[in-house]
Amino acid sequence: MSRMFRVVTGAGGTLPAPVRAPEKVQSIQIEAPSDEYTPFIEVGGPDGVVTSASRPVPRTVAPVPAPIAERVTFPMPTPKSTPIPAQPPMVAAESDARILSVTFHRLPKLGLRLLPTGISPDIIAYHQPDHAVSGEYRIVRDEIVNQFEEPGPRVTLFTSASGLAGTTTVMMNFAVSLTQEHGSRVLLVDANFARPGIARRLGASESPGLAEVLGQAIPLAWALQPTPLTNLHLLSTGTATDATEDLLSSDLPKLLGQLRQWFDWVIVDAGVWNELPGNDATAAATDAVYLVTRHDEIERLEFANLRADITSSAGPVRGYISTR
Repeated sequence: MSRMFRVVTGAGGTLPAPVRAPEKVQSIQIEAPSDEYTPFIEVGGPDGVVTSASRPVPRTVAPVPAPIAERVTFPMPTPKSTPIPAQPPMVAAESDARILSVTFHRLPKLGLRLLPTGISPDIIAYHQPDHAVSGEYRIVRDEIVNQFEEPGPRVTLFTSASGLAGTTTVMMNFAVSLTQEHGSRVLLVDANFARPGIARRLGASESPGLAEVLGQAIPLAWALQPTPLTNLHLLSTGTATDATEDLLSSDLPKLLGQLRQWFDWVIVDAGVWNELPGNDATAAATDAVYLVTRHDEIERLEFANLRADITSSAGPVRGYISTR
């Protein structure tokens, strides 16, 4: 007995050699009885307990989504962006005086502008070209055009013995008739400083105009204005000064010679003949002078004297137009 104890405990000797497992294990097949009962067998193994019963396959159950009304949405946090520090403006060195800061300021252009206002109703050749009076202006136009046998630019002057003759209305309708039929480039020159009215009737500006050009305040091209009528331009009176009357006599004839090169017809409104000085020199620089008078004043002495005065000082009057 003591010997067996010493062998088991290792006291006083060595342990016995381990028992080797048989190389082959004879399998034992157990036949199940014929009835429905299947015996339960449980065997231990390295992977845990192994049973003879079939192991159920685990099922993954998808979560049922909550109703739309019950869903709670958590907004995703917006990543914070790190602001880029603004670059300080570039400042020129105080010692460098050659670097200048500049800003452009636009100014309105003088001349060659068109104001959005209407044309006076008394320009009937424009508003009602089929009117009987418009036909009368076309007759006047043809009579004047036929007086010039040779082609070329023409400078004409319209004047009257009184301010009630309608000189401005007549010459403006005549100018419109020229642009309609012949397509001529026509310029109206308002030299009637006592009663300027062409710019107002065409919706244009009174200044700058003739006075500024004669006084050499602005170039001629800056004072010329287009009008709503095709091929019709205007040189208004402008703002007269104390020197304007003298310049009308000395410089206006030269100016008409320059305008003759730019337009087919230059028509000057001289107003009442005796109201402003310089009409003699102006009329002498034109190709023809036309008088405008009321029909009931043709037989009056004032009209006869005016015809004689212009013919003796400025050249022959080539016709007159009566109004009523």
